[in-house]
Formats: sequence, C-alpha cells, structure tokens
Amino acid sequence: MAAEVVGGALLSAFLQVVFDKMDSKDVLNIIRRKKLNNRLLEKLNIKLLSAESVLNDAEEKQIKNQTVRKWLAKLEEVIYDADNLVDEINTEALRCEIEGESENTSQQVLKFISTPFTAFNKRDVESKMEEILDRLDFILQQKDFLGLKVGVQNKPPRRTPATSVVEESAVYGRNDDKNAILDLLLSDEVGGNKISVIPIVGMGGIGKTTLAQLIYNSDDVMNHFEIKAWACVSDDFDVFRTTKMIFDSITSQTCNTTDFNQLQENLKQKLVKKKFLFVLDDVWNENYIEWDKLKSPFEFGACGSKIIVTTRSDRVANMVRNVPSYTLKQMSENDCWSLFVKHAFGNIEPGAHPDLVDIGRKIVRKCQGLPLAVKCLGGLLRNEENPQVSERILKNDIWESSQKELDILLSLWLSYYYLPQHLKRCFAYCSIFPKDYFFEKEYLILLWMGENLLEPLKNKTAEEVGEEYFNDLLSRSLFQGTEEGLFTLHDLVNDLAMFVSGDSCFRLDNNVSEVARKSTRHLSGLQYEPHYIKNLNFEDLCNKKILRTLILKDIYPSGYVIDILEKLQSMQYLRVLDVCGLDHMMESPRMTKVLNSIASLKLLRHLRFVCVGIEEIPDSICTLYNLQTLILRYRGITRLPDSIGNLKHLRYLDLSWSPINKIPDSIGNLEHLSHLDLSSTRIENIPDTVCNLHELHTMNLYSCTNLKRLPNSITTLINLRHLGMSDTEWTALEEMPPQMCKLKNLQTLEAFVVGKDSGSNIKELGELQHLQGPDLLIKGLENIINEEDASGAKLEDKKRIIRLRLGWEGDSDDSQLAREVLDRLQPHTNLEELFIRGYGETVVGCLHWDSYLPWNPSRLLDLICWRR
Repeated sequence: MAAEVVGGALLSAFLQVVFDKMDSKDVLNIIRRKKLNNRLLEKLNIKLLSAESVLNDAEEKQIKNQTVRKWLAKLEEVIYDADNLVDEINTEALRCEIEGESENTSQQVLKFISTPFTAFNKRDVESKMEEILDRLDFILQQKDFLGLKVGVQNKPPRRTPATSVVEESAVYGRNDDKNAILDLLLSDEVGGNKISVIPIVGMGGIGKTTLAQLIYNSDDVMNHFEIKAWACVSDDFDVFRTTKMIFDSITSQTCNTTDFNQLQENLKQKLVKKKFLFVLDDVWNENYIEWDKLKSPFEFGACGSKIIVTTRSDRVANMVRNVPSYTLKQMSENDCWSLFVKHAFGNIEPGAHPDLVDIGRKIVRKCQGLPLAVKCLGGLLRNEENPQVSERILKNDIWESSQKELDILLSLWLSYYYLPQHLKRCFAYCSIFPKDYFFEKEYLILLWMGENLLEPLKNKTAEEVGEEYFNDLLSRSLFQGTEEGLFTLHDLVNDLAMFVSGDSCFRLDNNVSEVARKSTRHLSGLQYEPHYIKNLNFEDLCNKKILRTLILKDIYPSGYVIDILEKLQSMQYLRVLDVCGLDHMMESPRMTKVLNSIASLKLLRHLRFVCVGIEEIPDSICTLYNLQTLILRYRGITRLPDSIGNLKHLRYLDLSWSPINKIPDSIGNLEHLSHLDLSSTRIENIPDTVCNLHELHTMNLYSCTNLKRLPNSITTLINLRHLGMSDTEWTALEEMPPQMCKLKNLQTLEAFVVGKDSGSNIKELGELQHLQGPDLLIKGLENIINEEDASGAKLEDKKRIIRLRLGWEGDSDDSQLAREVLDRLQPHTNLEELFIRGYGETVVGCLHWDSYLPWNPSRLLDLICWRR
C-alpha cells in the first residue's frame, strides 16, 4: 500500500462532487446565458466518467506499477483543474445573481478591482476547457496500454479471522477490564433483560478481541454457562454464515444444511432454556434488520444468557446493546512496555543493552497505549541488537514502512477502508492537524464546509450534515474526545490520515526548511506554542497556483507570514484562508495590501482572521460571493462595510471580542446566515433587519454589556435554536421582547428578563419546551404583577436546567407577592445549584418546595442568597 493508492481512492469521491457541480442548475444556466459551448461541458462529463470507470483497477495496479502511479497523478491534476474551472463558472453565476446582471449586459466590465477573475471571458473559459479535454484525451488513451480494466471492484485486504484461543500470560494490563465485564456476565439480573448484549467498543488495535478471548476462556465463565460459542463476524456480515458458525461451535460438528430456516430451527432447539454465552467478534454491520434476523433464535435461551459484541463503532454498539457499552481505553505505558519487552527482546536480556531499552521506550510512547501497534513494532525488532534498526522504526512514519510492516497495521487501515466515500475525504482532510493537536468540532466542520466536502441534503443545513459526518467518524473511533469538549486523533490514526492524503497535505513543523512537494494543496501551520519557520520556500507552490487551504497560526517571525500572505493574489484557487496571531501588524501598509489582494480569491469560501488586528475590511472583500464563513475575532474590527450584504451565501459570521459597536442594516440581506456571533462586542443595538434572517439558527450575544434591548421582531426567527446570552449579572438587557413564546425551536436561552407593562411575560417561558439548559437566569422578577404568571413558566417541567438564578431588582412594594412568585418558581428535581439575588427575606425559611428544603436540603449542592 503506497500513499498514492489511497489518493486514487479519494479521487473517486472527489469526481462525484465535480459531477454534481457540472449538473447544477446555476452552472447550466450561466452556460446558456453566456452562450458557452455546452458540448465542451458534455464532453468533459463523458471523459471524466470514462476515467472514473478504471479508477479502481488503477488504484490496485499502481502498487506494483510505477507507470500507473504516475498516470494516476496526472489524472488527479486534470480533475482538480476541471473542478477549478467549474467553480469559476459557478462563481460567475453567483456574480450575475447578486449584481443583477441581465442577459443584455453579459459583456459589461465589472467595476471592482482588477483580478484574474474580474471579467468572465467566454473565450478564455472555452480555451481552458479545451485544454483540459486535450489533457484528458491523452491520459485516457494510455489506459489501454496500461491494461486498465473497466468496472473492477476493490476488494478489502484479507485478514486471518480471530479465534477464541489466547495465551493469557502474554496479555498485560487488562485485569480490571476483564473483571468489570465478568461482573456483568455472572449476574443474572443485568438491566432487567432476559438476554443481555454487551458491546466492547474501541479503536482498531486497542485489544477488544484479546479481552473477549480472556473472558471467554476464564474458569468462571466455563462454570457459569451451559453453552459457549465464538464467531468472528468481520466486515462481511452474513446472517446464514454467522448462524452456522455458532451452530457448528455449539455442536462441535459441521452442519451441511443450506436451508436457513432449518438452520435457525436447529439452533433454536439447542438453545431452549439453556444459559449461553456468545462472542460475536469484529462486528461492522449497521443494518438492524440483519441483526434482528441473526438474534431471533437467541431469544429461546435461558434468562441470564449473554452476548458479547466487539466493535470499533459506537453506531453498531448502540444498535445491538440493551445494557451500557464497555469502552476499552488505551493501555498504560508500563503495561505497554511489558508487552514490548516480550515481543521485541526475545532471548536478549534488556538490561544488557541500555541503548535498545531507551529507544524501545520511545517506540512504546509513540504507540500511545495501542497494544496491537506495540506488539507489531516489537515483533519487527525481535532479537534485533542493532540500535540503528530500532532508530529507523522510531523516526519513520509507520505508514512509510515496507509492505510487510504495513500489513501488520492492517487493523487501523480497515477503519479507513470501510468508510463511505464522503467520509474518506473528510477524514483525509484531518491530516492538516499535527499530532497531539486538539480541535473543536465546530471548527473542523467549518473547514469541511470551506473545502466543499459536505454533500447537500434536503431539509438539512450544511452544519447539520457536517455534524452527522463528525459524529460518524467519532463513533468509528477515529476521533477521541476530551472532557473539555475538544477532540484529537490518536498518533497512529493521525499517521493514517497523512498516509491517505498523500502529497496533497503538508504541515509546517518547527524548523522546517522547505515545502516538501509541488503537489501540496493543503498547507497548515498549527501549533500550541509559537514556532519558527526558517528559510521557507513558498515560490513553487505560488507558481503552481494549486493551493486550496492555507492555515497559519502563531508563526514567528511574523515577517514570514506576511511574505506568504503578500503572495495571495497568485493563489487564485484558494478555498480556505485561516490566519491567527498578527495583531501587531494592525494598520501596516503591508497588511492593507494583503486585505486588498484577498479580493482576488474569488473561489474563497472560508476566511478567518483571529488576533490579526484588522480595524476595517475593504468593500472589495464583499465581492467574494462564494464566501460562507467569515470570522474576524479578537481585537481589530471596528466596522463592517454596508456592502457586507452582498455576501449572499454567507452562513457563519463571527465578530466576537472585537470593538465593533454597530452592525449595518444590510446584514439583513444575508438570507442564508445560520450563525451570528457578536459576543463581547460593544454593540448597542441589533438592527431590525436581522429579523429577516429566517435561516438563523444561532445568535450569540454573551457579555454584550452595552446591549439593552433585542428587536421586537426577533420572535419571527422561528428557526432560531440558540440565543446565547450571559446568565450572570453581565446581562445588560432591560427586558425581553414580547411574544418570546413564538420561538418554539429554542434550545438555548440562558437569560430571560421579565418585562414591564408591554414587555415579555414570564409565563412565555412555559411554552419554550425544548430548552436544554444547563443554566437559566431569570431577572426582573419584581415586574411580575400576578403570581399565576410565575406558575406559567413551568420550571418544574424543565428537567435539563441544573443551575438556576433568580433575581429581583430594587425594593419590592409587595413582599407577599414576591414570596408567592418564589414559591411558584419551583424547579425540576434535577436542579443542583440555586442562586437567588435581591429577595427581601431569608430564603431557607421561606421556600415551600415540597421536594426540596427543608425536607431534602441535600438535593441542592449550592444555595446562595444575595439579600438587598
């Protein structure tokens, strides 16, 4: 397996994206409007289909045939060029839509700055298409000489199925896991189920099968169950084959029947009123109907029967389980070292070779608790006394190893192999992240959007599709989550991402001297600590004009970054530009030049500047009609141009932590905007035109200390799900708009300020039934004039609110009314923290919440009262 093999696999997925663009209504309309030769587009479509038909065979043959490998590389180049051309045509369609250009003015010269995309020239476009067709012609003529065949199906790599046999003395660090699952197996009452299905979940190579083998062969299991059976299910989930494996294992005979009904009847008779344990190892099937067919005979077993399912997919586990899954964690470094010693040193005494021990421990750390990797790499070095060999294994990327060594890590490779095509591209793109880098889910989804990796689906936003993709990769154990809500890739999974992305991705690491290859399309410099790039040679990439992603974070000296950014005008196919940490360049002439050159990047979809110190963006930026994400966070930005409304395809706008104090009315033209973040800005009001943004799902207004009111028409935003506001005294809002109850889809609302007279009534909270919490502040309680309104808030139904803040302002004229209001604001019993401010009496003696104080004071972790 070579890196280019997988690059070819990615081509198949990428081609489908190109086909979808070519068939889009906007592209076809602009071709007619501009009177382009539509036969050229048809020819391009046909030739790309012809290329696609032999891709699978080319991917297989390039392993041993260098000529095929070079052929695929040339094909990849021309496919990317075709995609760029189709995007140019689509961009012209957007420009015509936004600028209202009529058919009679198609030759009008555009009035914004001169760029490679300034004027759409019919002759140039047709000339580019003809040049692409000529190159495709030449490339496709070679496929017959190379012996490439149409319609060849890729086959998964062969694996030897795991059996139930295990050498227990060779297993380290799994006693606690073994005992935890044995406790479940030996209990006849697990979750009230007659037959319990217990999934063991974890990433490939983490030891799920080994743990199942230990449990299967334990004496306790032997004595507890009347029947045992082991079936290695693997990726080919065949109900008949799996049923037959179980039956043969139970009877210790081979069943020759081909009748599925008879086979299940026979199995059923064997299981009637018998307590059994089945292990279904390495399950990939996500089809519930097939699973239901398989387990039908199992239901006739005795109460207390158990089924262990090992899988690397949370989705599979959730489908089969009726008790909580058991997630297997990485092994400790000490246990990994013991495993490594057993397999690496063999007959060599480790103490006699301290240099080998030192390198060996570094190799173990590289494996990050993955026992299969430890075992494999230890096996490669078995009885090897030459430290140079060990050093090579330590320093090399595992996926750059020889064919023999790669086969050892087949388990991780299969996690990628069985991904759907759309997820393969998204996973490969994760190679932009360095090892041990922690990222936010939302950030990665925005990058996927920028690279157009998300397939559009009816009734789902791009963000929702991205979340599905992300959760799918997470459920397959390709991402690892942290308690802080961040995510990372295991080092070996990161190596896999780099491997499958081939030459297309390059990461700037400390002291790198040059960009590795001219075929780089995604370039990133991401580190937690500022890092130094010396002698960075960027000219070749600029001259090739193929870069699609440029991400630079905290790179010093910053002059190198400015040097790179000043070449933006030559990066005309850039889709993602993401820069962090240049605030000292604010208002410099060089930075002004950079901003103006960004306007030439007409295919740009993602523009993010964080801590860059830009006070204003020029109007020319607002001619980037493909832009979907615009983030200008921290310091800098003081105003947006009125032309911001021209960015009709903008979906995500983040101006948080900037000193901007006014938003132009033209923001109401951003009809596709779904996320608006104005947190910690100096804005004093939200334009009424924001209420035209009917696709808005999220509006964050945290710590907007100058913001006193929200637009009354905000209640027309019926798709709004998250209205983020500070749930502390930083909330400066004087009252909520009336009719907040119309926001039926609202899930996030941390603050509600009860209005006076015509303002919002607290009982409107009662109709917001989907609030997810966990925090809620209710201020302005002194404005309630009828205690029944407090009952209408229905706080007792809001079970996800676990921290509640209640606030009275000023002196209450009616302490009895305040007491009645407090009594009627009884929360759900899940409440953990209660903060009361401004209430005129001692709270503990006044509460009459039956399920809380004084009868159950331990229910509240915190009860704090601020008295006037």
